Amino acid sequence: MPIHRPVRAKSFYGDVQDTALHVAYTCPPNCVAEVVYLHVINVSGNNTVHVRWYIAADNYTSQFLNGYNMSAGAYFDFPNLRLFLQPGDQITLQTANAGHADLIGSVTETFVPTQ
Repeated sequence: MPIHRPVRAKSFYGDVQDTALHVAYTCPPNCVAEVVYLHVINVSGNNTVHVRWYIAADNYTSQFLNGYNMSAGAYFDFPNLRLFLQPGDQITLQTANAGHADLIGSVTETFVPTQ
């Protein structure tokens, strides 16, 4: 008999208007999250954008999109992404200069009960 696990699809965003590191998404406890889409847009001014994947279990940060120089209105899509996050993993956004950048993403969270 197959095991059915509750699943939910949701969107998330990060809004950056300074140079601080902003957490756009954190995988919740007892879930595995599949990130299926990311869209990064630099809204104003020229800026250098960093999108990172923090892997909580290893206390490691992957420079997913590192130091990408974007002019105002420029965007970058990851349309066919399949990135699997574990509890506590994060997707973050940061810019080098104060300006305005957004990150929009879609994720499917699957509940994984503890044994």
